[in-house]
Amino acid sequence: MEYKKLDDIIEFNPTETLQKGTLSKKISMDKLGNFSKNITSFEYEEYGGGMKFRNGDTLLARITPCLENGKTSKVTILDENEVGFGSTEYIVMRSKKNISDEDFIFYLAISPKFREIAIKSMNGTSGRQRVQLDVVKNTEMLIPNYEEQTKIGKILSSIDKKIELNTQINDNLQSLLNKIFTKWFCEYDYPNESNQPYKSSGGKMIESELGEIPENWRIGLFQDVIDFSNGYGFKSNDLLDNEEKETYKVFKQGNINLSGGINEKKTKSWFYKEKAKGLEKFILQKGDILMCMTDMKNSTSPLLGHTALMNVNDEYIVNQRVGLIRCKKEITDYPYVYTMSNLEYFLKDIRSRANSGVQVNLSTKGICETKIIIPDKRVLNKYNEFAIPLYEMMFRNQKENQDLEKLRDTLLPKLMNGEIDLNRIEI
Repeated sequence: MEYKKLDDIIEFNPTETLQKGTLSKKISMDKLGNFSKNITSFEYEEYGGGMKFRNGDTLLARITPCLENGKTSKVTILDENEVGFGSTEYIVMRSKKNISDEDFIFYLAISPKFREIAIKSMNGTSGRQRVQLDVVKNTEMLIPNYEEQTKIGKILSSIDKKIELNTQINDNLQSLLNKIFTKWFCEYDYPNESNQPYKSSGGKMIESELGEIPENWRIGLFQDVIDFSNGYGFKSNDLLDNEEKETYKVFKQGNINLSGGINEKKTKSWFYKEKAKGLEKFILQKGDILMCMTDMKNSTSPLLGHTALMNVNDEYIVNQRVGLIRCKKEITDYPYVYTMSNLEYFLKDIRSRANSGVQVNLSTKGICETKIIIPDKRVLNKYNEFAIPLYEMMFRNQKENQDLEKLRDTLLPKLMNGEIDLNRIEI
């Protein structure tokens, strides 16, 4: 390893040609994950400006707070020789042939030492600070040779590939559950007692205020199947900015993913367990459902009403403006409620009762008094019995991903600093 200027191993903001008006793939800032290698979606838009890039390039957010939040990803969704574009607030980092490895460049960009350099270089007015690219370019860092870079990239990529596989499995399982839910509880073709699709095989339907429903089903309120409470209003000086022993992670709205699911990476506050006496009802348990109760009215990616499903016991304590939903087990369990809560028809209905200010808010009353169809107990039990083992599988995959991320984040700086003998690692 030897000290090299970053400009000697990285081509920053490489020149690309893309004619204005050309319909191209656009990767906007919200498509970048936090320390997430893969970009999973894009839009087609006519090019009118912005940073241009190709497959293999790393996109690094250069503006606050996106940089501090870790928005950094590697481009892999373009076709061969295709040029895409995105935010003017990106720094595009490209490897140099036989000098640097593209995977290594990505992991360098998310390494603590590189991030410290980039963040310290920021200047500008409060809230609009940007990385000074010249400072980064001229910074010297200890850099492995090309062969070692390639091996480091492969080691860390193998961990990220396993994380990606687990994530894909979970996405597929949730998609399957969504389809079964729709078939059973929206189209009413659940298996009848003869294991035939109820409605299609002539099952009796009755009129209700929400349209036709199967016989023995009823219309009720959301509060008939759940207990609902608001999260706890912490004082800011009670929250810690870094994890310490004997602390809970504070579950905030940022921990809820768009379209549902929990985002463990977003926790930025912790709370001492010794201060949680009397707050036991806010300590989250596996199967608890957390709902986003506040959003901006004109948000391009509305989170309002979406829910996350807690996958562990006694690690999180819930913050205010997050709704805590616990199912009434004598009626149903979490798979039915959680799946329903992230489907479009439910979200549309529950959002219709939000206030209409610049910031939109769901009230406890508006949530609890949402009208829902309550199926027959036999059908609910059958769905939950099928779904719970699948959710348990998803919980295991989420836990494995957490462990893999910790392993990757531990290895990354050690590999970058030459603390690990690469000759002793087989890939």
